[in-house]
Amino acid sequence: MRGDFMTAAEQIGQRIRKRRDVLDLTQQQLAELSDASIAHIGRIENGTTNVTALLLLKICNVLKVTPDYLLLGIDKEYRNDDLAEIKDCLYRCSKTQITFLKKFIIWFCE
Repeated sequence: MRGDFMTAAEQIGQRIRKRRDVLDLTQQQLAELSDASIAHIGRIENGTTNVTALLLLKICNVLKVTPDYLLLGIDKEYRNDDLAEIKDCLYRCSKTQITFLKKFIIWFCE
């Protein structure tokens, strides 16, 4: 990262890492499930290499996100809905935060 500016590759890598952490997947698991090497996944997450379109789609499938999320940080599936904003925020949460929010929402809706 150069100063406060992150390259597109660094931003994509950061989103992949955060989502992988939320799903409690290791780099090795992501690599195996997306037919990539662990070293390549590491370079993608560090933003030192670009990801191909084919690998990006495989990673999206494993991480259960859209390409819009990894590329742009948004999810267009519900773009015209308040759920989209909530969903975008949830992608940035840790597994612990997701567990807490899930319990809270279930309690709130009962």
